[in-house]
Amino acid sequence: MQTKQTKHVKGHEKRRHGRLSRTFVVELYPLSFSGGRDKAVTARCYDISEGGFSLESPKSFQQGTHLQARIHIPMLNRFAPGFFKVYENDADQYFTAIVEIVWCEPKGGHYLVGARYVNVDESQARALAGLINKAFQSEGRKS
Repeated sequence: MQTKQTKHVKGHEKRRHGRLSRTFVVELYPLSFSGGRDKAVTARCYDISEGGFSLESPKSFQQGTHLQARIHIPMLNRFAPGFFKVYENDADQYFTAIVEIVWCEPKGGHYLVGARYVNVDESQARALAGLINKAFQSEGRKS
């Protein structure tokens, strides 16, 4: 998946991908070589695109920080290549990527955060693109 940067400057944004306004639960993990799984920060994604997502987090993140993101997206695998996708359960479908924090702003006791993908599995990238494009078609929008 080719990543494209989003520029966020004092309320003005320059995006190359259309944003799908949906709420998804996100788990953010620090990148670590400790061998164990560090505790996740659970946040709420409020829009997502082929290039990144925005979320509301209880924790602030420093710009440039890299994290592993796991986003629970029901029906994601229906858009993935493969034979068994029809038989999969929506309960355990996650989009996983390494992300970079692009911006972080305090808002009402929480933080609004913008993240861009820096490493995504190609089949997951295609599945996300398919899901977004299908939603946009249903809404009469272009991606």
